[in-house]
Formats: sequence, structure tokens, C-alpha cells
Amino acid sequence: QAQVSQAQVHFASMALARQFGRAAAMGTGSELLGLIRSYWSLLLGNIVEWYEFAVYGYLAVYLEQHFFGGSKIGVWLGFGVTFLARPLGGVLIGVVGDRFGRSKAVNISIVGMLVGTVGQGLVPTYSSGNETLGHIGFVLLIILRFVQGLSAAGEIGTISTYLTEVASHHLLCRGIALIAITCNLGILAAQFVVYAITRALGEEAVKAWAWRLPFVLALIPGLIAIWGRRGIPESHMFLEQQKEEQSGASAESQEVGFEVRQVSSIRRVKTIVSAHWLNMLIGGGALASTAILQYGGFVWGQSFLAHAGMTADDTMLVGLCSRVVMLVLAMPVAWLADVVG
Repeated sequence: QAQVSQAQVHFASMALARQFGRAAAMGTGSELLGLIRSYWSLLLGNIVEWYEFAVYGYLAVYLEQHFFGGSKIGVWLGFGVTFLARPLGGVLIGVVGDRFGRSKAVNISIVGMLVGTVGQGLVPTYSSGNETLGHIGFVLLIILRFVQGLSAAGEIGTISTYLTEVASHHLLCRGIALIAITCNLGILAAQFVVYAITRALGEEAVKAWAWRLPFVLALIPGLIAIWGRRGIPESHMFLEQQKEEQSGASAESQEVGFEVRQVSSIRRVKTIVSAHWLNMLIGGGALASTAILQYGGFVWGQSFLAHAGMTADDTMLVGLCSRVVMLVLAMPVAWLADVVG
């Protein structure tokens, strides 16, 4: 009887654990869906952002003729302008997010990104036959690329902060994985739009004028994202931080011994860097390797293959396979990080 009772207890406990596991999974799934429903405009804006950022790379073969006199190096230096702007954009829009709210920061970043992208599709080129207009168009292109870089840096930093603050702790990594998923969707969308326009209108039309369309088409989802972000609420963590700073009774002031309002933002950054410099270095290195893979392998690599004679169908297939792998793996890896660590 003792053996039977022990077996019954064992099976009952296993059944109970399965029930709890299913309930937890259902709860986590519903929370994740709730996060998407509440902050869909953030995620759509992130898709638009990375669509806009990548579309230049997929159109590089045409842009080098219109703006850079056929120089492959020149067109990719133009692509690199955005990376020069990104550190500055991260600081500037980050300050806006800390001082005035995450909502204002994400609205500024999406508007800047949209202006920078649609503008690139409207500037004059050297192909117009007027050299003066060509010079103006080239300068405007570089300026708009710089604006894109400022906005892209502010967008990714602010969205990451936003989702970190609003997502439940037990699904934090899965919430952040939505950023990776939407990034890849945006880059895949850029490649697909360029492919679809090329197939529909033909190579000659794209070379002549239709290269502008992918830039201008970003206006539609971009305006939807701007509309959706108008009423997006601030995170509770930011609101609590504001209250603490206003009352001068934040946790930091209690630990250090003086009021937070006396501590400048620069001093806070120095404190964080001095305490976590090694972790920041490791994280920066990991991010750099990912960026090299993203832009070197997936964007520049496909442009190189197109130059080498790869057909548009094959290029699209390569891009689709690589992005699908990343999309499929994002959530399971995030689940492991949430559950295992």
C-alpha cells in the first residue's frame, strides 16, 4: 500500500506539474500577445526603421550610377555615413528619452527616419543632366543619410529601454526578441520590395527612375506607426523615476548620500561605465560581430553577388533563407534565456 500510495503521489505530482507548466505557458503567451497589442506601433516603427536602413544597400547598384559616378567604394561610403551619425543619435535621443519621456523619443526617431528615407527618394541626381542639380542631390543624400543614422540609433536604444521597462520580468528576453524579429522583418521587407519592383517594372525602369519607389513607399507604414505612437503611454518605471527625482528621494540618493538632482547625467554615465566597463566591452564586441554579419554578409554580400551576375530570383532566395533562419531561432533562444539564464 505504501508503494501504491507513493506511486500515486508521484503521478499526481507529475500531472500537477504539467498543469502548472501548461498554465504558465498559456499565461506567458497571453502576456506576450498583450505586449504586442499594446505596443504594436513601436514594433511596426522598428520594422519601418530597418526597412529604411537596409533599402539603400539593396539599391546600391543603382545609386552608384546616379550619385557616385559608378564608384562602388563611394556608394558604400555613403552607406557608412549613417554609422558615423549613430553614436551621436544614441546620445541625443537617449537624453530626450531620459529627460522628457520614452514616448517623445520614439516619436522623434520615427519622424526623423521617415524624413530621411522618403527624402532620399526625391532628391535630384547627376542623371538629370544638370551638374548643379546633381551636386545638390548628392549633398542632400549625405545629409539625409546622416539624419537616418541619428534616428536609427535613437530608435533602437529607446525601444529596447521601453520594452525592458514594460515587459514582465519572466518573459523579458522574449519581449526583447521582438526587436530582433522586427529588425529582420524590416530588412527582409526591403529586399522583397526591391525584388518585387524589379520584377514588375523591369531592370531598365528601376535603373532609370523606379529605384525611388522603395524609398517613397516607406511613407505608408511610417505614417501608420506615427499615428499609433501618438497615444502610447509612458512606462511605469519612467514615471516612478520622475516622481523619485522630483521628491529627491530616489534609491540612488539614499545610497550615495546626496540628492539625485545634484548628480549630472555625465556623472551617472561615468559611474555606470566604471562599474560595468567589462560587461559593456563584451556586449559591444558581441554587437559588433552581429553588425558585421548583418551588413557585411547579408546586405553588402548580396549587392556583391548581384554585381557578379546572380539573378534577382536567386538573390531573393538567399536573403529569404537567411532571414527565415534568424526569425525562427529568435524566440526559442529568448525562451532559453528566460528559463535557463
